[in-house]
Amino acid sequence: MKKLAILLVLMLSISGLNAQFASYDRNDIMVTYGFFSPDQFMNVESTMLDEQFEDKRYVRDNFSSMGNIFLSYRHINRAETLFLGFSLGYSKNKSEIYYVGQFAGDLERTFYTLAFEANYRYVNKGLIQVYSGAGIGVTYGQETLSATAFHPQESSGNLMRLAYQFNVVGVRIGKRIAGVAEFGYGYKGIVNLGLSVQLY
Repeated sequence: MKKLAILLVLMLSISGLNAQFASYDRNDIMVTYGFFSPDQFMNVESTMLDEQFEDKRYVRDNFSSMGNIFLSYRHINRAETLFLGFSLGYSKNKSEIYYVGQFAGDLERTFYTLAFEANYRYVNKGLIQVYSGAGIGVTYGQETLSATAFHPQESSGNLMRLAYQFNVVGVRIGKRIAGVAEFGYGYKGIVNLGLSVQLY
């Protein structure tokens, strides 16, 4: 409930700020692919896994991910320095769970992310724009552990996490249609590449 309350406050805040920018009709839409899923750097523990292995003596190995796919919308202020908007994301990964050294099943996780973002553009010279920013929101996950000798039946569960992104530096090269590269850490991964289209 606390996470939902925080998300609601963020939604209202973004709506209020966008209302102030409504007279300036310039928008940016991005489709990006992120490398290095944040889940691989986090503790693998979850309620579902803890129920299967009560002493928590399990580890994860052989992690693989399809990456992080995001669709982002940003509204641009009149000075063309501040970008406010939101991102919707999808990612999926697979790994192996081992319990006291023995294979205990394949773990598959799927994540959906909704986050609100703010970016500040401090370089705007022709075809090249440079910016930094951050985002915060919620990630909802579904996980499934395959059946093995340790647990004859397949197990599944849900995860809910606070999502955040620190965009240390982003580079956009182009005019209305441009390539983008972002470097940071969080729900989009560490390296984020894609296409940006500005509508005005």
